[in-house]
Amino acid sequence: MSSNSSTDVLIVGAGPVGLTLANELARYGVAFRLVDKAPEPSTTSKALAIHARTLEMLHDMGLAETFVKQGLRVGAINMYAGKKRLQHVDITEVDSPYNFVLNIPQNETEALLIDALAQRGQAVERECELLGFTQDESGVQASLRSSAGEEQLTTQYIVGCDGGHSRVRKQLDLPFVGEAYDEHFVLADIHVDWELPVDELYLFLSPDGMFLMFPMKNSRFRIVATVDGKTEPELDQAYFERLLVERDIPTARLYDPVWFSHFKIHHRKVPRYRVGRGFLAGDAAHIHSPMGGQGMNTGMQDAYNLAWKLALKLKGKADLLDSYNAEREPIGREVLTYTDRLTQLASLKHPLATAMRDRILPVLSSVDFIRQKMRDKMEEMDIAYADSPITDEVISPKLKSDVRHAFLKAAPIGMRAHDGVLTDANSGSPIRLIDIFQTRRHTLMLFLHPQSQADEQQEILNALERVQSTYSELIRPLLITGRQANSTFANYANCTYLDVRNTVHDTYGVTQTSAMVLIRPDVYIGFRSLPANTQALERYLEQLFKV
Repeated sequence: MSSNSSTDVLIVGAGPVGLTLANELARYGVAFRLVDKAPEPSTTSKALAIHARTLEMLHDMGLAETFVKQGLRVGAINMYAGKKRLQHVDITEVDSPYNFVLNIPQNETEALLIDALAQRGQAVERECELLGFTQDESGVQASLRSSAGEEQLTTQYIVGCDGGHSRVRKQLDLPFVGEAYDEHFVLADIHVDWELPVDELYLFLSPDGMFLMFPMKNSRFRIVATVDGKTEPELDQAYFERLLVERDIPTARLYDPVWFSHFKIHHRKVPRYRVGRGFLAGDAAHIHSPMGGQGMNTGMQDAYNLAWKLALKLKGKADLLDSYNAEREPIGREVLTYTDRLTQLASLKHPLATAMRDRILPVLSSVDFIRQKMRDKMEEMDIAYADSPITDEVISPKLKSDVRHAFLKAAPIGMRAHDGVLTDANSGSPIRLIDIFQTRRHTLMLFLHPQSQADEQQEILNALERVQSTYSELIRPLLITGRQANSTFANYANCTYLDVRNTVHDTYGVTQTSAMVLIRPDVYIGFRSLPANTQALERYLEQLFKV
């Protein structure tokens, strides 16, 4: 028996990526269906690491604290060769309120996202399979099959979050370019008793291959090791105990195993993430080595980037959908390159190559600048959309070079918006920027420096009036002043915040003048001007929105 129905977005695949997209679309009030052919959610730990940038994303979604309570905070990453520690990367020095890796089993991640979805009145449709779809200028016509029979669904957009064997990708006729690694991997989720800290991650290198240990709560660890790929050994606790001895790992007692598995890994990617009304996110678009724990995080951030753009398009406010591929495809490519290099580095076997690696890595790790780059890369804090078609900036060439340089360096367009603490001018209460940004709208930060001249103040006033009269549904204005509110802006007390010690001004590189910084719903910088330039802002907004 066949039936007909419709929705705005069909999400195929209810892993962490599809669940993230569904939660975000629900938060934006977009109608969707989330289908998965599996009868139940994942029951194994699979992906573990949630990095700082993804935790900031979860904060914006209102979910970070729930995740943090359930996971284990990991404060450092260690690399050993034999008994020698080559690297110790301190994650707590990352510039984020979530300055740690959160290790939490994937099945628990999915459960938390399913619960959040239920609180928004939505659910996953289980044992519901996509059979195929066609698309044209008017929409997408998808065929679904479930226990109720076949269904013909009309939708505006379809998003494939259905993993490495994605049916959506195959229907879009996109090649999945890449290859498999030679190495064969074995995995164990098992409890470990040893003398090393249980809130740090460990990578042990040896001529026989790499040996990773990811901590979880209650002394449980994920062990991943490369082995001779010619045969698949029978996995049990005794097998991994032998590996510990053979790889010269510090003495550890293994007990209470939870899960054993074999796997091979690939590095593959599609050339583009969009074909017409069809989109790909997560493993459907890119798969790579587990080194660095980037896969699930990258996929969830794909979904986060796409959701607000779909919402604006479906509400008739803007068409930014092409920017999804322009922004996320280079990130996927970069992650493949990064994880591939890590894998190759960890897999070196030639004595001369390993000797050079073991000599050079400790030297590099001793340099502050390089150590910071390593942390930011691991925690995905360096993700940027500077070349995006929807970013722009206007900086006056008449300004002093030091004033321009401070602004250029501090918070470039396309970068993640920095956190900071302001004081509510009305209540006197402190509030963090990451909490202010939780609006599902753009946020226009209007910096009124204590040294701002009358003409600069007028520019700020013009911008406030323009946003309130034309863009109030799309943009929240945020007037940031010095120690006390400026009487000129008395009518805007409800959006005035004090930067008492000028720390937020300094963070965004605003010195001796006014400025504008427009923060996107995904908390990246879309536009900025120095000094405040209402005409430039208006030109940008007219290109961005349809009002």
